Amino acid sequence: MTSTAHDPEALKARVEARPVPFWDTLGIEVVRIDEPGHAILRLPMRPALGTRRAEVLHGGAIATLIDAAAGAAIIAMIGDDPDYSGQATLDINVSYLNAITTDAIAEARILRASRSIGFAQVEVRDAAGKLAAIGRVTYSVIRK
Repeated sequence: MTSTAHDPEALKARVEARPVPFWDTLGIEVVRIDEPGHAILRLPMRPALGTRRAEVLHGGAIATLIDAAAGAAIIAMIGDDPDYSGQATLDINVSYLNAITTDAIAEARILRASRSIGFAQVEVRDAAGKLAAIGRVTYSVIRK
């Protein structure tokens, strides 16, 4: 790893250097990346992301936030490897526990990663800290 391997600002910059236009469309923001394999992202609640009840965040938006947070954690862990060229979601599983009517905060941790595959777990909470969803994501790590 490089000398910036554990520098939170460098890790955040590494993730932000690989922009995803869909994140911009939804408004997903990188809040913090404290260490390799860990990422916290936020999805601001707005009526356009709601269900038929506009004040409730749509499950698809939550699933996308889970995928984004796990992807950011993968980039924070292995994104400085010169052979790394990206990742692709192989599998995503979401368990919805509570509705969200505020901004959603996702915290992702890489459980295990090799040169070709990564496994992440993500917790999504509302602005008050109430657990709303748990996700598990498997990625294929793409090499040059």
